[in-house]
Amino acid sequence: MTDKRATTFIPEPDDLVRQIVRAWCRSNVDHCFESTKRFKKAVRRNRKTLTSPERLFTSSNFLFSTKAKDRKETLYFEDQTTKQTGRLRQQHPKGPLAKIDGKAKRHRFVSQKRYKVLKKWYKKHRKQLPRFYSYERRAKVGKYHIEFALEREKVSGWHPSEGTVEANRQNLDRRIASALENIVGTRGKKIKK
Repeated sequence: MTDKRATTFIPEPDDLVRQIVRAWCRSNVDHCFESTKRFKKAVRRNRKTLTSPERLFTSSNFLFSTKAKDRKETLYFEDQTTKQTGRLRQQHPKGPLAKIDGKAKRHRFVSQKRYKVLKKWYKKHRKQLPRFYSYERRAKVGKYHIEFALEREKVSGWHPSEGTVEANRQNLDRRIASALENIVGTRGKKIKK
């Protein structure tokens, strides 16, 4: 679909919306949305990041990335001073996403066997966080990723992520710039601190 046609799904599109949609249409990454509603939500979320005063997506804030089958990598970030977290998700059924988290996320890294157990457990216990071992705090290549927010002992947004951990820092600045270009149509210049 052309960016002009895709933009017609958005009521009153502004220049940032046009920039995001143009980037998705021109990207070498295929972006597929399950519905018009999901498309609109993805545009709204990415527009919010573009207008945010934060500058989180830098190589100095990079934590790790994950890679799922037939998808480009998702890069995760944390500002060591503010503890603000976020991610650059390039491909997903819910759409690409440059997200600065409202609540800082925590990450755990588990074996494939434990991941399968936790994924089943998650379906019944979405509001309850499982117990983790201390060694599951370290990102290790090949481990599966679990993400959650914890504020005043209240758990929110915990879920087992698709893909496994990659800790590769090679060409990191180029990979971040490429992800930003694929997601929001900018190489980070408009996302400032």
